[in-house]
Formats: sequence, C-alpha cells, structure tokens
Amino acid sequence: MKDVTVLSMQPSSGRRLVLRYGSALHRVQVLPVGRHPRTPVEEPGWLPLLVSSGFDNATIHRLADAGASFLDERGNAHLSLGGRTLLFARANEPARKGIHTRLAGPRAQAKRAPGALALNRTSHRVAFALLCKPELADDTVRALAAAAGASVGTVHNTLAQLTDAGLLLDGRLHDPGRLLDTWAESYRRLAVRPLAPRALYAADDHWSHKVRAEVQAVVLLGGISAAAVLDDQVRATDGIVYAATLGPAVTLLRLTTDPTPFRVEVRERFWGDGLPTPQPRLVPSVLIYGDLLREGDARSLDIAANLRRSDAHLRALG
Repeated sequence: MKDVTVLSMQPSSGRRLVLRYGSALHRVQVLPVGRHPRTPVEEPGWLPLLVSSGFDNATIHRLADAGASFLDERGNAHLSLGGRTLLFARANEPARKGIHTRLAGPRAQAKRAPGALALNRTSHRVAFALLCKPELADDTVRALAAAAGASVGTVHNTLAQLTDAGLLLDGRLHDPGRLLDTWAESYRRLAVRPLAPRALYAADDHWSHKVRAEVQAVVLLGGISAAAVLDDQVRATDGIVYAATLGPAVTLLRLTTDPTPFRVEVRERFWGDGLPTPQPRLVPSVLIYGDLLREGDARSLDIAANLRRSDAHLRALG
C-alpha cells in the first residue's frame, strides 16, 4: 500500500488517524471490537477501522461484502477508501479447516508464495471479467462483481490473489498475457455442465444464423461456432451457445433430443452485462478462445492459436 500514507495520529480522540490516498485525505477511527462485530455505522466525517484479535471466516466475508475496513492480529485485513478496496489480505487457515499449510508461529502468515495463482470455479469468473475488460481493475469492487457474476467477497479474494501473484499492480493488470494463460488452463480443467441433462440437436446448419438474427441477444454464440463467424476459413456444424436459462435457446433454435449432425450444447451465461464482444451475438473473445482450448483436438487448438493472433483484444492482452 505504497500509495497510502499516515499523516497524523490523534490518540486523545480515541485512536484516530488521518490517511492520504492519492490527493484525498481520509479520517479513520480505529474501533477495537470482539470476534463477531456488527457492521459499523460510520460517524459523519470518519471511516471506521475495526480491530480485533481475530475474525472468523464468516465475519471476514460479511464485513468485506459490506465494504467495512478491518484488521486482526492473525493477518486478516481489509482497507476500503473512497469505495475502492486498497488491501484485502487473508491469513492461512489452520490445518483442521482443510488447509495443510503449517503455521510458522502463533500468528498465521497472510501471504501465499510469490507468483502462485489458483483459480477455482468462482474466482475464474473474476479473472475472466478482468481479461475481457481490463479497466475494471480500477473500478469499484461492486462494479467488478456485477460484471463477473460473482460475490463481492469472491472479488476481494481474487484481487488479493492477483496482487500476490504480481498480476495486479496499482489498479492495473500487469502481464495480462500470463493471466490469460492461467485463466485458460483453469477453465480447461473446470467441469462445465450443459444446462440440458441430455444432448440437444438443431434441425439444420442454419441454427447459428438464428442466433445472430435474434434481436434481444439472450442467446450468444461461443466456441467454434463463434470462431466461424470471425474467420471465413472455419466451418462448424455443431457448437456452443450461452444463455441465462435453457428455455430461450430451445425455443429459438427449436432444439430437440432427436439426433442430427447439428448438436448444440447450451451452457449457462455466468457473467454480467457490459463485457465487450468481437461482434454482436457472440460471447467475449476470451471465452471463445477458452472454449476452443477446452475441446483439445488439433483443429480446435489451431483455430484458438489463430484467434489469439488475429483478434485485436486478445493481441492486446499479449
């Protein structure tokens, strides 16, 4: 937090600090609390900073989701100034919680190994949103959460991981190409289940044209069917579409369980609004790239490599 400076302390006023962040000054009141505090009510003109010997996981996520600043002796910390999260550090959990890292002393270590980044089913959504729209890294946590379709707590955790891994510096993505590679590998290993319990098929190869002609854009093309729109050399008879629910895709494309050469997999649209796409009715190019890598066959990998070279957004990521 090199951009935050303590300008003065006022112990006679009840542990009060004046912090400078950028050109703005913030008055912070330190409030000692128990292990399960209520979300604080701000005193006019002062930002509360809750301090305890140790907060449990539920309290940490509740306070972070509410945008409250806190600090405990175990190394858990969250600092939010001006609606932006400047710090979110988590102490490692004891082994009995399922984390096998042995504590080095009476207090947990708050930082993971430098460069380490592990994306799970929820944190990969945050990384995805940042890759699609890197300027979200300098937006509010709630804006990023809305774009990623993730909770505020998940965003806090993921931003902390990215910072520790050296991929997020001063509100900007650093080495986004490495983040893209990490996200793509995580997405490739992720278990993605279609919305339909059985395979669905379209009647003919015009199904993708129906998606592109749809007015409300509730169904979007992904995978090789989207790549075929971007590259005239690619042909696709089957493919992937994304929708919030199964019904609109089945209705629009007249999908049935009767086998045809035109299989269509309907997947859940997991992200929010506002992420840029290479063309209308397509998913973001980051997801097209990830879908192709998930297929794993030589043709799909070759199309993915070509997409990364030809798509302006993917080229900009590196």
